[in-house]
Amino acid sequence: MSEKKIVVNQLKLTYEGIFDLNGLYRAIDAWFYEKGYDKYEKKNYEQVLSTGKDIEIELLPWKKTTDYFKNILRVRMKFTNVKDIEIEKKGVKLNLHQGRIMMIFDAYLESDYENKWDAKPMFFFLRTIFDKYIFRSYFKKFERWCINDLYDLHGRIQKFLNMYRYEKHI
Repeated sequence: MSEKKIVVNQLKLTYEGIFDLNGLYRAIDAWFYEKGYDKYEKKNYEQVLSTGKDIEIELLPWKKTTDYFKNILRVRMKFTNVKDIEIEKKGVKLNLHQGRIMMIFDAYLESDYENKWDAKPMFFFLRTIFDKYIFRSYFKKFERWCINDLYDLHGRIQKFLNMYRYEKHI
């Protein structure tokens, strides 16, 4: 059985204000494509309430770095009280959304994801010895890559959301 190690646990991002929901999803999708991640959408749930829409999305992108290691990111997004609004900016009408966003990011590093070393007990023992002593430097290198990818995604989303800050002029 493959072994998953939690590299980053529950990195949070919250935002309240005006944003472009479709643009945000496209920006996240574009980041996955740029970095070579395969996207898996585990959950996409929308509920319409009297206060606005509640949307939950869970993404599990993954990337095989070698035949032995695989990076897995988990992005949980919860949008609450999302309402459609129309804003005029420089004479152009924009259809945007207003509400609250809560995002939680996790990163995992999975070793032996193809379960090649689990066929016999001796192979399992050897895999443990290799992981602890021989592949330790490789493990640390791939762990840093996974952390850097997660923080890069986190920063890209923060930059995207700051683009849509809107201040009311009195």
